[in-house]
Amino acid sequence: MKNTIAISGATGFVGKNLTKHFDQNKTKYISITRTALQRKKSLSLPRCFSMVHLVGVGVETVEKSFHEVNIELTKKIVDISKKSKIKKIIYFSGLGVSKNSTSKYFISKFKAEQIIINSGLDYTIFRPSYIIGKDDYLTKNIRRQLRKKKILIPGSGKYVIQPISIHDVCEVILIALKSRNFSKKIIDLVGPEKIMFTRFVKNISSKFNVDIEKISAKQAYLHALNNKQFPYGVEDLNILLGNFQGNYNKLRKLSGIKFTRVEKT
Repeated sequence: MKNTIAISGATGFVGKNLTKHFDQNKTKYISITRTALQRKKSLSLPRCFSMVHLVGVGVETVEKSFHEVNIELTKKIVDISKKSKIKKIIYFSGLGVSKNSTSKYFISKFKAEQIIINSGLDYTIFRPSYIIGKDDYLTKNIRRQLRKKKILIPGSGKYVIQPISIHDVCEVILIALKSRNFSKKIIDLVGPEKIMFTRFVKNISSKFNVDIEKISAKQAYLHALNNKQFPYGVEDLNILLGNFQGNYNKLRKLSGIKFTRVEKT
C-alpha cells in the first residue's frame, strides 16, 4: 500500500521545516536530494503516492543554471513520478510567474509549471511569496546587513510583499496532499498582510542602531550585476520591485485554516 510522500529538496529551508511538520503529524516521507536527482539516471519510489517538488534555484552560477535545475530536474521528477505510479505532484513556483514573464528565473519556473500541467498527473502548483520563519532567506539577508550597521532598500521601498509563515506553508501542503479542493490548481501561497518593504525592514531592525539607506533601482541593478557582495541579486530585485501581489482569500477558503500574521512568527 502506498503510504509515503516523496520530497525533493528536503534539505532546504522549506524542506527542513516540512519534514519536521510531517514527523509531528506522523506522516511518512522519503527525502530526495538535488545531488541524487542529478547523479542517478533513474529512481524508483514504489511506496510513494505523492511528490512534493521543492528543488529549485533562484540564482544562477557557473555550476547551476535555471534551465538545468528548474526545468530539467522538473522533467526528471515527472518521469520518476510516472515510473513510480505516483499520482500527484505539489510544486513550488514563484509569485509573479506567468506566460508574460521576462526574467530568466520566472521563465524557467513557468516552463516547469507547464511540464507538470502537461504531464497528465494530478498537481497543485503553489506560487509563494516570501516564506518567513527561522533562518528564512529574506530575514537572513536583512540580518546580515544589520551586522554591517546599514540596510539598503532598493528603489522607493514602497512596493509590497505578502509574506507567509513557514508553519502555515507546511500545514497548507499537508492539506493539499489530502484534499481534492487543491486538485489541478495554481494557487498563490501568500499571507494575510500586504506589507510595504520599508515597513518590513523597520520591523526587523527597530531594536538595532542601524542606518537604513535607499539606493536607486538603477544603481541597485548595476551593483547586483557587478558585485557579489551586494545584498540583492538581479532576480531578488526583479521580485521585490515587481510588486507582485497574490490572492490570499482563495488560499484561505481552500485551506480552511487560520493564517498567522507575520509579526507573530
